[in-house]
Amino acid sequence: MKLYFILLLFLSSVAIFAQNNEGVIIYEDKFNVHRGLPPEMEAMKDRIPEFRSSKKELSFKGVEALYKAFKELEEKPQEFNGRRRSNWGNRGKNNEFYTNVSDMSSVDRQEFFGKEFLIEGTREMPKWKITADQKQVGSYLCQKAILKDSINTTVAWFTPMIPVSAGPDSFYGLPGMILHIDVNDGERTITAQSIELKPLENIITRPDQGKKITREEFEELKEAKMKEMEQEYGGSNRRFMFRRG
Repeated sequence: MKLYFILLLFLSSVAIFAQNNEGVIIYEDKFNVHRGLPPEMEAMKDRIPEFRSSKKELSFKGVEALYKAFKELEEKPQEFNGRRRSNWGNRGKNNEFYTNVSDMSSVDRQEFFGKEFLIEGTREMPKWKITADQKQVGSYLCQKAILKDSINTTVAWFTPMIPVSAGPDSFYGLPGMILHIDVNDGERTITAQSIELKPLENIITRPDQGKKITREEFEELKEAKMKEMEQEYGGSNRRFMFRRG
């Protein structure tokens, strides 16, 4: 009963904040690279940055949302232990994730080994488990939700104070905007850094550059490439190379 009472209070705020359905949120999207390294690469940790982070922006307007690289982010050469870093920070810099939450249609633009693909389709509604836990993210009171599958455990913190069922990357499907994501206890985190609620000057446009491909075909392509690299590197696990940028 306590959980339902809390949810009722949260959802009752939707009417009050109904105008907060348009704006831009800047996130820090951060991967723990070391967590994905295979055992035979443990000795190379001192030469590989532990985290790969980038700034992303989520533009949202009503039922539409677009997540992409922060347009004002300057790409500067970075160094690690006195040497210029590899392109960890630039990988996937042109990726875009568009979602229309009214009909769950989606268009993802993804770079994969130097080629751009346009993945069109629909997203399935995630089976989130909403809990009674609450915390503050910036100036917004958020509620905790958990999503589990055979591979990942994802914790999301969402706020009905922004009554849009969207979030960063392909995370969505909660009664309010997702402001923080934690995948597998720190393997990947996405955290809102700034939130600006305002009318958008331009409409949100679907990505339209790249070779059109279904989601199933794209997953098959990634799996085939992974097997190819495992054979090339003697059976090593290279799954960490295919994480979203």
